Amino acid sequence: MDAYQGVVKDIDLALWRGSYTIDSLKIDKIDAKVKEPFIEVNKIDLSVQWRSLFKGEIVGEIDCYQPKINFAFGESSEQTQTGEEEDWTKVVKSLIPIKINRFAISEGEIALTNILTEPKTDLPLKDFQLEITNIQNVEEQVTDSLPSSIVASGTASDYGGTLYFNASAYLLKEIPDFDYNLGFEDVNLISLNPLAKYYTGMDFEKGTISIYSEMAMKDQTFEGYLKPLVKEMRIFNWKEDNRPLGQWIKEFFSEGIQEIFENQKKQQFATRVPIQGQLDNVNTNIWLTVFNSFKNAYIKAFEYKLDKSIDFKDLQAKTEKKK
Repeated sequence: MDAYQGVVKDIDLALWRGSYTIDSLKIDKIDAKVKEPFIEVNKIDLSVQWRSLFKGEIVGEIDCYQPKINFAFGESSEQTQTGEEEDWTKVVKSLIPIKINRFAISEGEIALTNILTEPKTDLPLKDFQLEITNIQNVEEQVTDSLPSSIVASGTASDYGGTLYFNASAYLLKEIPDFDYNLGFEDVNLISLNPLAKYYTGMDFEKGTISIYSEMAMKDQTFEGYLKPLVKEMRIFNWKEDNRPLGQWIKEFFSEGIQEIFENQKKQQFATRVPIQGQLDNVNTNIWLTVFNSFKNAYIKAFEYKLDKSIDFKDLQAKTEKKK
């Protein structure tokens, strides 16, 4: 690697099952001013996937135990580590000489560090679990356009949020087709105040936010939505001390606008942002987004769940019809 360097503590071979184990892998960015290493993994097990041998395929699987990835964003390259300087697929392929059909992470942690904010703001996602199966389409079914499965979950314990993600995909394409569902629930807004104050000059007094999303893509054409729901949000507080006049005005009017769009019975502000188009031309409907805010407030409150309105087969039919 050009921008990163790594070290391992030990390597154990198990020839009888066609595998080897890497103990205590650590990868640091060269000449970086970031204290935390970019990647730390307690143990990586790389082996032949024996169940695929019965299907006439020689493929492998990788299990990563207690990995930690530390992303940092700063003003200079020395203060930033995102991994974009390397082609990590080549790094992984160099570790195992056969194609990978399954990849899993257990008890992982992903840390996002913004070293520009004062105080410094971290967004850690803990207890991260991930499993990607049938990457090489070993268990291919004739009628299945999305043969690979992706399941992930995690908790943002510092913010009270819980993440879940599941998807079906065709990963052998250069730009994969996919159909995903995502939910990020019950994030405490007060815990986001350092970011809110840094970017907007305001802070939250109470409330939680949940985000739901569905998306499908076929041949680089996609459609989906983003649905944020904010419950019992309060921005303005008459009794807040040492608040600058500019912040007082922002929070006062923001609270008023929020009250207009809030469903008073459910005490929630919500909307649904439709997203569609192609990778080089993303479209969102602003007027429909505003209408959905009114719909939540005055017609029917949005529910804290996926809408189940995006179907890959429908998108596939549309794209094939255009051809």
